[in-house]
Amino acid sequence: MGIGASALNPSLTDTNVSPVYHSSQYAISPGDLNVTSAITLGCVLNDARFTFWSILRHGVRARAAEHGITVIDQDARTVEAQVEIVADLLRRRVHALILGPAHETRAFAQHLELARLARVPVIEVDGGILEGYVSATVRSNERQGLMRIADLITTRLGDQVRIALIAGPRNQRAEILAEALRRWSSVQIVAQAVGDWTHESGRRLTEEWVRSDQSINAIFAANDPMALGAIDALEAHRRNGTVVVAGFDGLPEALRAIYSNQMLATVDQDPLRIGRQAVDVALQVLRGDPVERQIFTPGELITRDNVTESALRALDLLPGIMRDLIESNAERQKLQEEIIAAQRSTIRELSTPIIPIDARTLVVPLIGAIDSARATQMTHAILEAIGERRADDVIIDITGIAVIDTGVANHLVQTAQAARLLGAHVTLAGMSSEVAQTIVQLGVKLGQLTTCSNLQAALELARRRRRR
Repeated sequence: MGIGASALNPSLTDTNVSPVYHSSQYAISPGDLNVTSAITLGCVLNDARFTFWSILRHGVRARAAEHGITVIDQDARTVEAQVEIVADLLRRRVHALILGPAHETRAFAQHLELARLARVPVIEVDGGILEGYVSATVRSNERQGLMRIADLITTRLGDQVRIALIAGPRNQRAEILAEALRRWSSVQIVAQAVGDWTHESGRRLTEEWVRSDQSINAIFAANDPMALGAIDALEAHRRNGTVVVAGFDGLPEALRAIYSNQMLATVDQDPLRIGRQAVDVALQVLRGDPVERQIFTPGELITRDNVTESALRALDLLPGIMRDLIESNAERQKLQEEIIAAQRSTIRELSTPIIPIDARTLVVPLIGAIDSARATQMTHAILEAIGERRADDVIIDITGIAVIDTGVANHLVQTAQAARLLGAHVTLAGMSSEVAQTIVQLGVKLGQLTTCSNLQAALELARRRRRR
């Protein structure tokens, strides 16, 4: 699974090396230990277009903030770009590196040797593809999760499992699942292919199997985006009721598919926990404490039985991720908007979710149809939250609202007026052209309601208003 150790660090190639890493060579001074604000961590992660990596990054930032540690974090889609970032971070004299490499490679070798010489420990997150070059690797217990998926599929389908496997590049999840399924002699693996982790590759490979008339009743994909692509292909060919699909990662998009019975299961790797633990391990190494070379976090099998609880946990991430969004550059903000959109799908069944962005700002994302009863409840919930939290700004995001009538529009105006009496300003974000035309045609006067084209603009407006 990992790349072979080389002359880069001969001591790490010895097969008798203890699995416990003694990190005294990296110990920082006692003065720095007592003032964690003096510590700076460099964090280089894989492609932030994938929700997994964005959540993991948030875990690193959140845990570092708890310790008062400075984090310089960047993401890159290629090893070449990551190597440049690592070199730059070493020039900036970070105390430790947290690294999520793009893929298996020896390109990091010279820079990790430079890190060792500079007494900068490297903590790898996910993958385990740099074993022998790093102080420790923090990742989820994938084998445990895959064994549970194998048990679930065979329980669901009995002795007639005919499964196709979509692997990821340079990844062993499909192999591990195949090994687990061999416990049942009646299980047949009828097709295998390698995708590229994207939704499109899962859709394309599944379409090829369906068109070739493969007799498949189960598909496992090594991550959730490929599993969701497989589901789209099955639906297009009207096979979604005859084939069960399982994925891996526990992403918000997959939770919605499980809730609607489109997907059988996924495994939540808990990237938030991996990111947080990576910071803790980095601090242990810097203190000179021994750490395990391989640190596994537990994975959780998510099915229809526990998807609601998992969705609510995912919702809890939204405020922190949105704060990250505000602090990040324009490109990262765009990527985080995709995460926010995915998170919204997990709260579709909630009536009026109110999300505190900070001590004085509330965001209320509204999704689905709104009738008079829900509008009344929404007004009550918002006013109650303003009173409890003493909020100055309330942003009502109606991006997910397709239809609005006179009653709902008037409720929004009344909410804004009542909020004003409580000392809060209400901004309406994400109004579609269709909704805008409807409001004009209905002759509704928005009065004191401020409007913005999207949530990003509304958040920035609230920040500018606060500076005045």
